[in-house]
Amino acid sequence: MRPFTEKQLCSSIDPCIRYTPFFYGLLPGDQRVFSLRPFCIPLDLPVVYSWLHCFCHEPEKNAFSPVEQLLETYQALLTSDFSQSLLAEVNGCPLLQIDIIRADQDEISLKESIEPGDYCIHFLLSPRFPEPVGYFAHALNRCLYSFFSFPGVRRIYCKAPASDQRSNYLLQEAGFVLNKSVHDYTGRMNIYRHDYVPTLTGI
Repeated sequence: MRPFTEKQLCSSIDPCIRYTPFFYGLLPGDQRVFSLRPFCIPLDLPVVYSWLHCFCHEPEKNAFSPVEQLLETYQALLTSDFSQSLLAEVNGCPLLQIDIIRADQDEISLKESIEPGDYCIHFLLSPRFPEPVGYFAHALNRCLYSFFSFPGVRRIYCKAPASDQRSNYLLQEAGFVLNKSVHDYTGRMNIYRHDYVPTLTGI
């Protein structure tokens, strides 16, 4: 493993290296160690692919295989200078995959007035943890706490389908505030925003 020592949150890294976590903590009521590290394609792509299959009702009947598309996506996220793909773990077990992208390079810029220091996140939760949604909200909040510790990160956006009650509840519990509701090609979307707070404790 190699240390992750980048000074900027979004910077090009080797997508095939297993970097050591750059952030550690505990989630409320849980003594297991929460950690955050850069995504490693050889190690983590099979994990995310298995999660996607779990979310499919009948994966054996689904002829669509997104492995190549996923590979291209993560390679682009990890090697660009405006994005980063990360994996959150609890005691070394993958819990949450999260991407953070400079907002002017994300489609969120089509719906929001983007300023320097604005970023956008996309995330995928593990289907293999029995904990309630509040547990994942705490994990997401810890990721935000880490992101805001990097220089220049001022606001973080995230969107969720208006009909997805679980995702909307999770974002609100993680400290996001509803900024606006818009229509796009997938239907009505809620856009949330989290502003930098110097005293943010990652609760």
